[in-house]
Amino acid sequence: MAYFRFSNMTICSTIEARYRWQSFICPPQQQGRESKLPRLRNGEQMTPSTYPAPFNSAHVRANIVKILLIAGAFATGLSLLAEAVSLALPPLTDDQELGDNPMAAGIVLIVLGLGVLDLIIYWTTIVFFLMWLYRAYNNAQAFNPSRRLEYSPGWAVGSFFIPFVNWVVPYRAVKDVWQKSGPAHEGLLSEPASPAYFPVWWLFWLLASIAGNISMRVSFNENVPERTATMISIVASALSIVAAVFAYLVVNAIDKRQEETSGRVKLGNFSEPPPPPANL
Repeated sequence: MAYFRFSNMTICSTIEARYRWQSFICPPQQQGRESKLPRLRNGEQMTPSTYPAPFNSAHVRANIVKILLIAGAFATGLSLLAEAVSLALPPLTDDQELGDNPMAAGIVLIVLGLGVLDLIIYWTTIVFFLMWLYRAYNNAQAFNPSRRLEYSPGWAVGSFFIPFVNWVVPYRAVKDVWQKSGPAHEGLLSEPASPAYFPVWWLFWLLASIAGNISMRVSFNENVPERTATMISIVASALSIVAAVFAYLVVNAIDKRQEETSGRVKLGNFSEPPPPPANL
C-alpha cells in the first residue's frame, strides 16, 4: 500500500509539472476537506491540480490601439491647424450670414466636423485601450502564476472611471503590467524599472484631460471671448497629441515585452488542457 501511494504521487506530480492539466487529480495537500471527488484505495481524498491562467496574445489589440492613437493624433492635428487659421481670420459674428464671411464660416464647419471625428476616434481608442489592458494584465499573471499582481485586471480597467482614483491607479496598473511581463526570474530580487517615458505619458495624459475639460467649459460660456476659448482649445489639442505619442510608446513597449517573454518561455494559447500521455 505504501508503494502504491508513493507511485501514485510520483506520477501525479510529474503530469502536473509537465502538462499543467487542470482536471487531472492528485493526492491532496490538506486533509479533512469534504468533496465529491473520488478517493484513493487507501481512503485519501484526491484534489485537482492548479492550472495557471493561459497566455492569450494581446498583440492584435495593441496594434488596433496604436492605429487609433495615430488616427486620433492626426485628426487632432488637423483640428488644431484649423483653429489656428481661424485666429488669423475675421470671426463670424452673430449678425452675419454665412455668405457674408464665407472663409470664417468654412473654418467653423471644418472645426466642427473634425471635432466630431476626433470625439469618435477618442472614445473608440478608450474602449480598445481598456480591452488591451485587461488582456495584457491577465498575461502578466500567466508568465509567473506565483507572482502577485498589484491589482486585478478588472480593477486596473475600472480605476479609469473612479474620480480621484483615476489620477494614480491607472498609471500604477500600466506600470505593473510592464514590470510583471518579464520572465519569472527577472523579479526575484526587485522589480525592473519601467522606461522613463512611462511617467511622461501619464503627465501629459493628465494635463490633456484637464485642459480638455477647461476647453469644453469655456466653449459653452458666453462670457469668455471666442478668441480666448480657441487658444485654450489649441493648447488642449497640442497636449493631446503629445499624450498620444507617448501612449503609443507605452503600448508598444508592453506589447513587445510580452511577445518576447512568451516566445522565450514558450507559452501557448491553451483553450483546454492537453490530453494525458498515451502510456499512462
